Amino acid sequence: MTADRSFYEFGPFRLDATGRLLFRGGEPVPLPPKAVDTLLFLVENAGNVLEKDRLLKQVWHDAFVEEGSLTRAISVVRKALGDGEDGQEFIATISRRGYRFVAPVKLMRNGTAVLSPESSSQRLAPLAQREGLGDSAATPIDAETPPAEDSRPSRGFEQVETRPTPIESKQAKRRWKWKLLFAALALLLIGAALIYSRLTEFIERQTRITQLQNLTVVPLTSLPGNVASPTFSPDGSQIAFAWDGENNGAGYDLYVKAIGTEKPLRLTHHPALRLSAAWSPDGRRIAISRVCGEDYTGVYLLPPTGGPERKLASRGNVSEENEISWSPDGKYLAYQDQPENAKSALSKWLFLMRLDTLDRTPVKTGCDTVFRPSFSPRGDYLAWVCRDTQAIFSVNAQRLRDDRTLRLAQINDFITGMAWSGGGGRILFSSGAGNLWETSLARPGSAQKLPFGHDASDIAVSPSAHRLVYVQSVTNTNIWRLDLLASPPKAGKLVVSSRQQSAPSISPDGSKIAFQSDRNGSTEVWVCDADGSNPIQLSSFGIKVTGSPRWSPDGKLIAFDSRFGGEGNIYLVDPQGRVPRKLQIDIHGDSLPSWSHDGQWIYFDNGEDAASQSAWKVPSAGGRRATRQATRYHPDRIPRWSARVLRTQQEAVARQHRWFGGTGSERFARVGFPWRQVVSVRIGHLLHEPYRREGGD
Repeated sequence: MTADRSFYEFGPFRLDATGRLLFRGGEPVPLPPKAVDTLLFLVENAGNVLEKDRLLKQVWHDAFVEEGSLTRAISVVRKALGDGEDGQEFIATISRRGYRFVAPVKLMRNGTAVLSPESSSQRLAPLAQREGLGDSAATPIDAETPPAEDSRPSRGFEQVETRPTPIESKQAKRRWKWKLLFAALALLLIGAALIYSRLTEFIERQTRITQLQNLTVVPLTSLPGNVASPTFSPDGSQIAFAWDGENNGAGYDLYVKAIGTEKPLRLTHHPALRLSAAWSPDGRRIAISRVCGEDYTGVYLLPPTGGPERKLASRGNVSEENEISWSPDGKYLAYQDQPENAKSALSKWLFLMRLDTLDRTPVKTGCDTVFRPSFSPRGDYLAWVCRDTQAIFSVNAQRLRDDRTLRLAQINDFITGMAWSGGGGRILFSSGAGNLWETSLARPGSAQKLPFGHDASDIAVSPSAHRLVYVQSVTNTNIWRLDLLASPPKAGKLVVSSRQQSAPSISPDGSKIAFQSDRNGSTEVWVCDADGSNPIQLSSFGIKVTGSPRWSPDGKLIAFDSRFGGEGNIYLVDPQGRVPRKLQIDIHGDSLPSWSHDGQWIYFDNGEDAASQSAWKVPSAGGRRATRQATRYHPDRIPRWSARVLRTQQEAVARQHRWFGGTGSERFARVGFPWRQVVSVRIGHLLHEPYRREGGD
């Protein structure tokens, strides 16, 4: 017997409610599971305003997620539907309330139209009115036949009304009582099961939070310089890590340190741009993945007590931390590398190398940019980080026996480190904002922020000693001013804090400086006076990727970009501190804005990676007539009118310097001229703390 299949049709799209798939003209449209759930719930309630809380509860149930998760899901759905293209709108935003699906919807069941746009008004018609339309077996519900004036028999016979006997009435009432009793019991059991499930989950979360709050962070290293990529020995008594202190910051080498001792043992002597390590399950070898010029870049094995290296494979110039993992059975190494015929400079695939034959095979991840591979302690899962969009990253785990892949977490931030818990039921990861997170195989999509750790990255967990180790690092970047008229030229700090300040842009009259900074925890756009005083925050998106401010020629607006919602967009803001507004552009994934000299146009970069990036322009008031200006230019290609001018698609980029404001030694030049120097100091230390299992995990 064929199971019922339901489809919703709207515009050129067809949504399979049974198979949870979206099609456009017969072609499948890829959507993440939560995006499909969000779209399906909106379509099922087409025409109705759905509150944000109701959507969050329906799609994420009782998982602890922020409203930003719903915003990102709506953004992904709109992008897949092409919402707004050619004036066609599917999802309307109801200010301060929620969303409404506004396109006409037709419900199809087993190939037959059940509800069409024309008959949607009949859904609310009274049942008696529908039955009064005549023979229900022959007349469709939405037929417009008026009800008969007299439905009594037209023949000359007396109509006899038959009534049930008292005994039949009592039996019928008794049956209804039993039915109601069984229904009430069933509802009671279902409610009890739901309450038990929610209560158990709540108690488990609270217990877990209490356990984590009782942990104590203890410094593991206090070495000068930077450390990276820690990895535990199998018994948890030693830790190997990369350190650049003895190379005066010129590159990383591998060191081993016994926990409880101070001086580490140096194992390599080839300073590398990046170096990642993984200890073998038997403790006899350490595998390293290194980026160190043509001669020493590759995958190597070496003993943990020091000795000669053995090269296993060459690799591309891929520079990421935590990029190698050893399978628990000791047979495979998982590491990331650039594939042959990569479609972009960001292409990084995951490969498995069999150690007895040194053959390598790519892992089918469904992702073109993969980071941080990690085998589970039992070897039944392989996890990795996927770059889903410009600013959305996800934690994924593939069950190796059947290649079933779970998306465990997705955040609007970089993921800088990842490791499995000792029992293999959870994955810990760190975000670009420096927070530590935890997600579970049992509850995908329910990642929660841990109540300890800050400025964290490069995570490792000891499976035997139940310790968690991570790198704690702080980058201090300040904006400097260089007096070109002094002899010799004199530099001094201009915009200073203990965090990061970058991307300065001077107002046309030289009285203000716009810049980006993460001094409040997230990267936002700020403006201050020309001497660095009176800083004012202009944006409040609360994410890591916001900035690149540029002044309009008249100084009345500042254009900047942000990945808020997971997609790059251009925003305009009044430097006096009003709320930023998004510039409406008919293409998506936009960044790095720059004004034309007359202020009539804004030039910007479009594209998610080096293979698709190109320069476009749009009227500064916004619109749907963006024009391509150039294709595939150099990564340092920001079309800033203060530094360079894009003439045509064929012409080269011409540099142009401009001076603004001030007199004498106080004269400024904009970015592109040697006015700004950035000093960046990254202080890295390893921290560790006991990380105990809970419930065998």
